[in-house]
Amino acid sequence: MQKPPSNMDDDWAGLEPESARTGSRTVLTAGIGIVVLFGLVLCGVAVYFVWNQLVGDAPDAEAPAIVVPTSAVAETAATSPPNIAPTSTLPIAGPTVPASDSAVTAVRLTAPPTIDGSLGEWTGVAAVSSGNRVYSVAGWDGTADCTAVWQLAWDEATLYVAVRVTDDTHVQNASGNLIYRGDSVDMQFDTNRQGGVSSSLGPDNFQITLSPGSFAGSGPAAFRYQGTDSGGILDAPGGHRVIVAAQQTSTGYTLEAAIPWTDLNLTPSPGLTIGLSLNANDNDTVGTAVQEVMLSNNPNRTLTDPTTWGTLTLQ
Repeated sequence: MQKPPSNMDDDWAGLEPESARTGSRTVLTAGIGIVVLFGLVLCGVAVYFVWNQLVGDAPDAEAPAIVVPTSAVAETAATSPPNIAPTSTLPIAGPTVPASDSAVTAVRLTAPPTIDGSLGEWTGVAAVSSGNRVYSVAGWDGTADCTAVWQLAWDEATLYVAVRVTDDTHVQNASGNLIYRGDSVDMQFDTNRQGGVSSSLGPDNFQITLSPGSFAGSGPAAFRYQGTDSGGILDAPGGHRVIVAAQQTSTGYTLEAAIPWTDLNLTPSPGLTIGLSLNANDNDTVGTAVQEVMLSNNPNRTLTDPTTWGTLTLQ
């Protein structure tokens, strides 16, 4: 009998590749991997969230400290470069004068005085003294040998000043913007009191220093300083047009000055009130240029704080 044809499919029965079973294992492995990966991602997200919460709740003290720069005024007082007016002075206990000495008046004139250092024309004009010691250099020997008495007058063009200074030793070796380091007087003006009084300097503040000279070579001189927007005080732009004259006396010196209102950027009028401090500088060490003592009509006067200055009212 003829043998039936071979069935190839039957011949491979039990020997064919287990494709169906292998595919199932691959799918299972991939599924497990995805689950594990997803779990790791979830763990990472959880850790990140917890870390952010911890960092966000850290105290502010952990932040770096903020360094505040020193103010311009403080730097000016500390460095005192050659083009800066006298350093800021601190109140020092000393003799007191009536509080009214901080409120100064200027009489209105119909004719200007002759600026020659002779004060005979000033008879009858109210006087104010600078009797408060507001500054003394380290090493000052305590000798109080300087007094200054002021008289002020005005007209539409000029503020007039007369000063009698008593001083047993006259020393003035400085010039230019350093004349305050010798025997001299100075005036500080706050020209915009109507706009309020600030505790820091600005462009509406001026200082005018008046020197009698050495009486042995250098003549009388003036210098004008002006406040800055940053609270400092520097040489005023444009110089000045102040006229100064002085005479030496047996007890010190007399001084007269004519200060144009334009040097103060002011237009005068009766009743006008501005800030004013009247100060006298004393140097008793021959051969030096140093501001040893300052006396003022205002007991708490400081250079950089116009609120410590008194007032001037034009009659």
